[in-house]
Amino acid sequence: AGLVGLGLSKLFHASKLENLAPDSLSNSMGLFLQKINIIRDYLEDINEIPKSRMFWPRHIWSKYANKLEDLKYEENSVKAVQCLNDMVTNALVHAEDCLKYLSALKDHAIFRFCAIPQI
Repeated sequence: AGLVGLGLSKLFHASKLENLAPDSLSNSMGLFLQKINIIRDYLEDINEIPKSRMFWPRHIWSKYANKLEDLKYEENSVKAVQCLNDMVTNALVHAEDCLKYLSALKDHAIFRFCAIPQI
């Protein structure tokens, strides 16, 4: 996922619209975006037909359920919220880097392209 941030930063720089961001900040941008998408899309991914897609990391969800899909059931709502909180906390480790990255952007269109999904 960090490769997305690295690739976008290189594209922005190649366009001559932005300075090249440090790899560490670019990587964090990509990771944060991917983690937020995974969190947001849980129910859609788990209900995918013909086969569910499961992207939440086992090292997090396995603390709360035996199977990831168990967290979609109402009787597991307390554990599901605890797992969600764990996932959000995990994603937030990238927030400071994302703010640094966004604050360095000069082009308004690129800023919006990066900031809107992060919000």
